[in-house]
Amino acid sequence: MAFLPLLLAPAGSLGAVGAALDAGADAVYVGLEGWSRGGARRELDWDDLNAAQREAASAGRRLQVALNTIPKPRERVRLFERVPALLDLGIDEVIVNDIGILAALARRFPELRLTASIGCGAQTVADVAFFRDLGASAVVLPGTVSPAEAREIAAVRGIKVEIMVHMIEEFVLLGKCWIPSYVHLKPSPLPDVAGDAPEGAHRGLRQTGSMKRGGVGACFRICQQPWDLYAGGRRVDARLLPGRQISRLAEVKAYADAGVDVLKLQGRSLPVELLAPLVRRYREAIDAETDRAADSAPQAAALPAAWAVVGR
Repeated sequence: MAFLPLLLAPAGSLGAVGAALDAGADAVYVGLEGWSRGGARRELDWDDLNAAQREAASAGRRLQVALNTIPKPRERVRLFERVPALLDLGIDEVIVNDIGILAALARRFPELRLTASIGCGAQTVADVAFFRDLGASAVVLPGTVSPAEAREIAAVRGIKVEIMVHMIEEFVLLGKCWIPSYVHLKPSPLPDVAGDAPEGAHRGLRQTGSMKRGGVGACFRICQQPWDLYAGGRRVDARLLPGRQISRLAEVKAYADAGVDVLKLQGRSLPVELLAPLVRRYREAIDAETDRAADSAPQAAALPAAWAVVGR
């Protein structure tokens, strides 16, 4: 095996950042308050982000920031205004899941290292080459991509390949969900219009609950709630939408041999007491490959049920 992949861990709080670093993460990704898919409970405000960056830098590790909402034009201006401040903190790696935002950031801030989020939907050689040409430095692939497929994709030059080895596979494309808007119908007013509009006038209403807009709503995990099934006007059953936990612990060596650059874990919703052992388990699996014989038995694939990702 020529090299070992880096381990990228999630953190939904300042305490989780420290726990992930202590457990052996090479880098940690966090959400910035108002601009991260998942809601305020799994985001860092500016003070915590500053503290997290200092902690990561002092440990010789890196901090990535997820800017993975899809803002409207006026919100986009405010998003771009935050980037210079991030760079001033020493944070130059951001994760985005909107193609237009990625292209615009690449043009305006060439010093940024941009990662095309799993929400961008890349799964093939052509996809990865497209995001490279768009200006991405890295791209995240789902854990459904096999080591054999990852080997072909990793051959694309000029871009790093990340695999989300611990994640929930859902029936929707990650980061592109509209379900909350259909269920949480409490519209909020848009900002006042400029010009000659009467005082208090609004451009209209938008639905809260959409995880796609910066600072507007959060994921209500509707996909994880039971749905009633009716036949002839009579309730006959309750069903859950399909989704399964993917944990590719047994394939750590195979992905490393395939040339994958980063093994990424999903789970900014996990509490510290569950996040730390999860990161440590993958850290041990990666480190074991430095001494493991090629014909030795792989790690057990099973992980404790409590480590399942919920709510992303």
